[in-house]
Amino acid sequence: MRLAAFIRANIEPIAAEWERFAATLLPAEEFSSSVLRDSIVDLLTEIAADMDEDQTAKEQHQKSEAHPDRSNFTQGVVVRHALDRIRMGLSARQFISEFRALRATVIRLWQRGSVEIDSDSLNDMIRFNEAIDQVLGEGAVTFTEQVDRSRELFLSMLGHDLRNPLTAISGLAELLLLAKTPERHAQFASQILVSARRMSHMINDLLELARVRLGSGITIQPGPTCIRHICGSVVEEMQAAFPKRAFRLKGDDELPGEWDKNRLCQLVSNLVGNAVQHGADNSPVTITAKRTADGVEVSVHNEGTPIPRDKMPKLFDSFYRLDNGEADTCSSSLGLGLYICKEIVAAHMGTIDVQSSRNEGTTFIVRLPSTRQAGRAAA
Repeated sequence: MRLAAFIRANIEPIAAEWERFAATLLPAEEFSSSVLRDSIVDLLTEIAADMDEDQTAKEQHQKSEAHPDRSNFTQGVVVRHALDRIRMGLSARQFISEFRALRATVIRLWQRGSVEIDSDSLNDMIRFNEAIDQVLGEGAVTFTEQVDRSRELFLSMLGHDLRNPLTAISGLAELLLLAKTPERHAQFASQILVSARRMSHMINDLLELARVRLGSGITIQPGPTCIRHICGSVVEEMQAAFPKRAFRLKGDDELPGEWDKNRLCQLVSNLVGNAVQHGADNSPVTITAKRTADGVEVSVHNEGTPIPRDKMPKLFDSFYRLDNGEADTCSSSLGLGLYICKEIVAAHMGTIDVQSSRNEGTTFIVRLPSTRQAGRAAA
């Protein structure tokens, strides 16, 4: 019997054997025989129907890669199956194991029927494995996308919900500083305020990450502003926050353009904070702003231990840290600072790079077109 016909004639035995395996992957309280049986019957029916259809060599190749240009014959069934598994709490490894078991179950039961090995049966095996590969590919993509989306929604909600109590803590600490309290109490209030502001920075980073991952990206509101003024205000803030550190501002005057002032303040502040955190204490942090042919260039330089060359490509990844825990930015321990910098620069159609060596120190270089339109034209 041809494999497609065997599958249609033996859907119930196949489903029963596969169901027993799948049940071992699921938490007992979440196990639902009807959910398992419905999804596997639909999948097997679609696979058998596809095996009966002719396909070109191109379609065969695309199917093996779950190529989106090919008509995804099982896509609706697989998406529902993947969503069911996420709700049941399965891991990606368990999800993949289900399809490995399905493949083995069908082939084992078919071989028990004393199948004659000829060209037709070999072709059936190939077609069946292609179908399973496509199902697995589509399912894995859906599974991963939904898990990622759930994680980003969680981060977004967590960051949003933490803001209100943190704002209350900061407000109370500020009131204590203004009140006539013993000096020791004022010191405690000051420490609380510093810690609350650091937490607020981390929460903002989480919210930025969630917005980017959920598809909205870093939003900007460009308007007339000056890079020199932005760098100057950041230096003033950093000098007040780190009075023992030296800061130098160099470069051309004014440097006007159309950018989002608040976002660029965030960008420069992140980079300068990174330089303070990881640079040598006895050397200055230098911020240089200068004009280029199509916009401006802002660089932040510090002396100190260089960044290993093999780590540089990963510096702008979210949640990335060097092994020694010294590759993050923004006075934050989440590993999001440089990632957010990269997204701000990308929203302005610019570029960001890093150069680091023992002799030259570390320099982050941001290049921005004078307007987003100029950036699009250059791209």
